[in-house]
Amino acid sequence: MTQRSTSPPARTGRDLRAVRDTLPVVLSVAPFALVIGATATQLGLPPVADMAAAAVVFAGAAHFAPLTMFAAGAGVFAALGTAVLINARLLLYSASLEPRFRDQPRWFRWFGPALLIDQTYLMVLARDDLDDPSRFRRYWLATGALLLASWTTLVGLGGVLGPLLPAGSPLDAAAVVVLAGMLGPRLAAVRPALVALTALLVAAAGGPLPGGVGLVAGIVAGIMAGALLDRVPR
Repeated sequence: MTQRSTSPPARTGRDLRAVRDTLPVVLSVAPFALVIGATATQLGLPPVADMAAAAVVFAGAAHFAPLTMFAAGAGVFAALGTAVLINARLLLYSASLEPRFRDQPRWFRWFGPALLIDQTYLMVLARDDLDDPSRFRRYWLATGALLLASWTTLVGLGGVLGPLLPAGSPLDAAAVVVLAGMLGPRLAAVRPALVALTALLVAAAGGPLPGGVGLVAGIVAGIMAGALLDRVPR
């Protein structure tokens, strides 16, 4: 009787923690999602089709870059190649998370990586209580599913509101806000704060670059800064 009464609340508390961790990240990616949806609508892509693309791609910069390249007259292969290059950083994330997936069920090893994005990667790195495979799996699925549903909905909302917005949406500012939200959970200590500051400065400096390149540059700069700081004795 005691186990039945205490185990569900413990799991519920962990699930609520996952939701609580995810909500600020959803708010941070909202500007970027709205801009992507509005841009797609202005280019003639129906909101439903753009929502389907958002669910499949599930990556802001890799989604936005082909849109801007198509608008500039680029071919399909050039646009898709750019998206693949932008998402190449996920290979580094995958290598880092491989130990977390090693002892997971087969279905999770196949499905779980579909939820790997910058935000989910940084969120699990910010937690120190996910060593248990089951706990990691529940947290990963809860945060990833909530982010995926929110992202797709926000892209669709941006598509609906696109015709009402003035030309020249503030994508540069949105990208920096997204990066700040991604790195927010890492600011509790000095080293993560230095990593976040490096990423934000590079993303802000690269804001005028097309196709979300500034955002990607900021992410890469943050990863490099973190790798260098790890080599410095604590």
